[in-house]
Amino acid sequence: MFSALKKLVGSEQAPGRDKNIPAGLQSMNQALQRRFAKGVQYNMKIVIRGDRNTGKTALWHRLQGRPFVEEYIPTQEIQVTSIHWSYKTTDDIVKVEVWDVVDKGKCKKRGDGLKMENDPQEAESDMALDAEFLDVYKSCNGVVMMFDITKQWTFNYILRELPKVPTHVPVCVLGNYRDMGEHRVILPDDVRDFIDNLDRPPGSSYFRYAESSMKNSFGLKYLHKFFNIPFLQLQVRRGCAVLLVSEEVRMPAGWDCCWGRFGGKEEPSPRHWVGYSLEGSPLLSCSIP
Repeated sequence: MFSALKKLVGSEQAPGRDKNIPAGLQSMNQALQRRFAKGVQYNMKIVIRGDRNTGKTALWHRLQGRPFVEEYIPTQEIQVTSIHWSYKTTDDIVKVEVWDVVDKGKCKKRGDGLKMENDPQEAESDMALDAEFLDVYKSCNGVVMMFDITKQWTFNYILRELPKVPTHVPVCVLGNYRDMGEHRVILPDDVRDFIDNLDRPPGSSYFRYAESSMKNSFGLKYLHKFFNIPFLQLQVRRGCAVLLVSEEVRMPAGWDCCWGRFGGKEEPSPRHWVGYSLEGSPLLSCSIP
């Protein structure tokens, strides 16, 4: 009954795995081990969600610096790893934990080996670590919600699940498979219209839309910049120096294709906050509801 929880905390291991690595977790490379050994100032949890076959696991691999794999292999349960990420104006060590979330995992049956005697537990199945079993938004700092721009049903998932994200959590809606743009059925304006018309309470964090291709790494640079938002929110909660100002926001050069409107500038809302370094240079901005 509790085998799925045992896997998460490391009390039970799947066959063929390092006995020290719980199922669903990835071993940490030596560079990260050395980095985190110096001490971690911030822990940040990023959740990747989306319907099946939208590229969640491909993104999870890409964020670890792994190559793109053409073959589609369904992910059976939640996977968790730590990635290398840092905020350019601070020496703080940030441990970024990325969750590749499966909504409904595939249970694994026990007793795969040679049957020696009647075992009443043989018919039982291990519960999969999935979004039905765990509250994936607990202690979450940011969400990447993916869909396939060539498949309407994957966007229907966004329509259904996006309003369920806790209002304090920033979300990047990621339209994947941009390299197959000639087969597009979901337009960027369709996504932005949906986001703009969401009924959200005052004080909610914000949603942004970007597009990506795991095949050619398009959009990954922006996604790393998007992680600045939850990080700055962590800093604000800890009372670090972030100034709240009311001014027009100018996005950095080269962000037009993924921040705001494609091929043009998005009009800023009346109030924005801008994070400043100690030297007074603007680092990043987002809307204040």
